[in-house]
Amino acid sequence: MKQSYNLKGERQFFESLPELKKVHGEERLSIAIIGSGIIGLSSAIWMQNAGHNVTIIDSNIPEAGRSYERASSYGNACTMAYGAVLPIAMPGVLRQVPGMLIDREGPLSIFWRDLPTLMPWLISFLKSSTPKEVDRIVGVLGILMRYAEAGNSFLIDSAGAQDLLVRNSCLYLYRNERQFSLAEPDIKLRQREGVNMQVLSAEAIREREPNLAPFYHKGLLFSDAYHVDNPHKLALRLFESFKKSGGSFIRSDVDRISSTNAGMELAFSNNKKLFDRAIIAAGSWSKSLARMVGDNIRLDTERGYHVFFPSSERLLSAPTCYPDTGFYLTPLSNGIRAAGTVELGGLDRPTRTVRTDVISRRAKRLLPKLGEPDSTWLGFRPSMPDSLPVIGLSPTDSRVAYAFGHGHIGLTLSGITGRLVCDLINGNKLPFDISDLRPDRY
Repeated sequence: MKQSYNLKGERQFFESLPELKKVHGEERLSIAIIGSGIIGLSSAIWMQNAGHNVTIIDSNIPEAGRSYERASSYGNACTMAYGAVLPIAMPGVLRQVPGMLIDREGPLSIFWRDLPTLMPWLISFLKSSTPKEVDRIVGVLGILMRYAEAGNSFLIDSAGAQDLLVRNSCLYLYRNERQFSLAEPDIKLRQREGVNMQVLSAEAIREREPNLAPFYHKGLLFSDAYHVDNPHKLALRLFESFKKSGGSFIRSDVDRISSTNAGMELAFSNNKKLFDRAIIAAGSWSKSLARMVGDNIRLDTERGYHVFFPSSERLLSAPTCYPDTGFYLTPLSNGIRAAGTVELGGLDRPTRTVRTDVISRRAKRLLPKLGEPDSTWLGFRPSMPDSLPVIGLSPTDSRVAYAFGHGHIGLTLSGITGRLVCDLINGNKLPFDISDLRPDRY
């Protein structure tokens, strides 16, 4: 029997954003956006729409014929996950830490040699896992999610990318009764935040997904979720829209950020340029850029992997997740993207094939008709200990705004993040309180 969790009658889940204040003439600012991932592109288009002169600076800008693989926006799990209101650090995570240090094939792993560097982040991570903190964090993520679709609709329309959206929900699978019972507190938290869910029986799952191996007891269907068939194409279209609207770009890394009386001076490629404002939206690379401004932010890197299985056969109807392993299977028009496992580490470690081997084995076990993969990918997720992004003005220089640290939900929160940053720089009244996202909360 299908059980439904739906609070739409009590609270509208997707809320509208206030009309964007436009600037003209002398109010128009020159804005540098460092980073051309989905968050940077969103920020650029919102700022441009408000009337400002915007320049994107990045060595990895999405253009046809050029590599974009370094960006998390290239290799993510593709889902607009409006039910993702739970932090990574949940009550009981402390008991899992020894296993993370031992099991290299687990859903979340830490390597011993990285432990000293990771210690400040891990301590904050564990402090975030108390019931009181989790309750607070879920509330903040719930507010962000309720506004996320309004922000994303603006982006999708700006890029003319409606054809890339596949509105088919998202399925979570639980292997046995015990796993589903353990998930009940999570379900109640999502229910509290207005997430629309239906519980599916094993029979209903088989009817919906006949190609899945029957390693499930019950499922949870998120009806408001959907996915992007090709996130790289979305980035390309957003960038094209930005250029057509008069945006400029500099293909370079930023070597130095200096505060001057005249504005923010950015140095790059033996050159430098002055801007009225700067937005740092460079994902995992944002920590070192923030240090140039004078801010030390407790950001670290999750190294996430995917394996791609090319296939012309429609093996799945919707993205499918196994929460106990952190494992995702997303059906794309040209195959299946299998994503999962996270290792905490830095930007300079090589790819560890043990992780992609695990993904490949599990994917073929869960979808026996998959065949062999033809490519793998390693990306770097910017991760905060409390699973909340950094969105706010620099406490050192308010001419700098931060927009990074979204972890697993960068694509989902891209539109609302760009709008919030735009409102901050424009001096608009924000649609809701974002003090929990401030850069100096640690």
